[in-house]
Amino acid sequence: MIPLSSHRRRAGAAVALLAAALAFTGCTSAVQTATTSSASSAPVQGGTLAIAASADAQPQFVMANRAGNWSWRRLVFESLVVLDSQQQPQPLLATTWQYDADRTQLTLTLRDDVKFSSGRPFTADDVVFSLEQAKDPKNASQLGVVAKNISSAAAKDAHTVVLQLAAPSDSMFDLLDLIPMVDKDTWAGIADGKQVIGTGPFLWSSWTPGASITLKKNPEYRDPKRPYLDEVDVSIITDSTAVTSALKSGTDQLAIGMAQSDVSLLKSSKDYQLLNAGGVFYPLGVDVTMAPFDKLEVRQALSLAIDRDRIAQQVFGGDATATNLWWTPGSPGYPADLSKSAAYDPKKAASLLDTAGAKGTEITITYANIPTMKSLFEIVQNNLTEAGFTVHANALDTAAYDKAQVAGQLGQAFLLLHGMVGFSSATIIDAMPSIKTGNPSQFAAPEYDTLKAAVRGADDSSRAEALKKLSTYMLDQSFSDILTVAPQYHVASAQLHGVSVVSLGSVVATDAYLSKK
Repeated sequence: MIPLSSHRRRAGAAVALLAAALAFTGCTSAVQTATTSSASSAPVQGGTLAIAASADAQPQFVMANRAGNWSWRRLVFESLVVLDSQQQPQPLLATTWQYDADRTQLTLTLRDDVKFSSGRPFTADDVVFSLEQAKDPKNASQLGVVAKNISSAAAKDAHTVVLQLAAPSDSMFDLLDLIPMVDKDTWAGIADGKQVIGTGPFLWSSWTPGASITLKKNPEYRDPKRPYLDEVDVSIITDSTAVTSALKSGTDQLAIGMAQSDVSLLKSSKDYQLLNAGGVFYPLGVDVTMAPFDKLEVRQALSLAIDRDRIAQQVFGGDATATNLWWTPGSPGYPADLSKSAAYDPKKAASLLDTAGAKGTEITITYANIPTMKSLFEIVQNNLTEAGFTVHANALDTAAYDKAQVAGQLGQAFLLLHGMVGFSSATIIDAMPSIKTGNPSQFAAPEYDTLKAAVRGADDSSRAEALKKLSTYMLDQSFSDILTVAPQYHVASAQLHGVSVVSLGSVVATDAYLSKK
């Protein structure tokens, strides 16, 4: 296996810099893999892990990182590699990998002892099929554009895959970590939850949409000693207070999607563990083809009207970085001097609205009806009302919201969340929905394309200048405004051991077990 690219080594340094940046504001690193503590005694066989999750499953979007899939996707499906805390790929379904000299061909060797839960052996043909599904826009993978850099994927034999790349890519292992390997023979039945077939330690047993998911131990898993648990039961609970109550009462041992204010109340208790579930960008976007946001002055007023420091303090308890940039804090080329260039200035915002003749304009903001986004909306609504807008809410359940996002029909203005902290600027440019080509803001311009291309093609000597020019342009256009960058947490009972949280919030329970209360 040849060494990874210099970028992948730089990614580890970026992680360390991000940890330092967030520590400065009271945060922990937003990209480290988190694991519950291990008990001093041997793991306990059997038992049922009960999870309270604020968002329902979306098996039709298993290729995407959706909040409703965090509780089960990595239990049923596995990826080719898994990125460690330094963003270095470690073997999972792939055992080794090798680039050719110019890094346009990547050869992967697969495990030969893997079966789908249907009993069929996992082969190189399934890898080729899975990567093709990642490319398909209807599957909504955030890294679909990265997958499209694979000009061809071929099975050399049953356990060897050769990927031919259109160009060298620093994003390839991000893709191989995030894309689940799916069963080509049953893929057509996955959308409605009738055939959810993976290679993971648990079997998809049943799903009652909007209510619950049940996973059973996979008796044919390749490691006969795993998993320890017999079952995982997920309850869909959209009310944050009820999620907290389920955890505190002992009904559930893991809570996913708890409001940050509730997380803060539990973090000092010895009865609970905070699992770092990745870093999230929270942007406010507008459709530049719809009034009043077809006027540049109105978009700029919107950005100046937002009190990012208040959001960081009130929504995230200070456990966030107030910034308006789209890049991982501390990453190579990060333009720190621009990170607060859109400072809170309600008077200037009101003046710009007057100039544009838009004072008192009614706007509707669409957001996913989950606790953190509701809290975020309330502050944004207050800020924008102060500046002179009349603000209405359009709160959608997560399934409806995600459907609207995929269709590009989020309306006039919208709050989004993107768990992409830790990715390189080159990956973010092409993968972050808010700013990529075909963004929900409908923003496109030749100058924008040129500036993005310069960042993609930058090296160590030119990256900082290219990223600063792109950032300056995007800040001026104000079609998407980052409000804050924050870590997110799942909360576990002290009774739960061995659970991991990997890339972008997904739970892994291969080694999980429950100790006695």
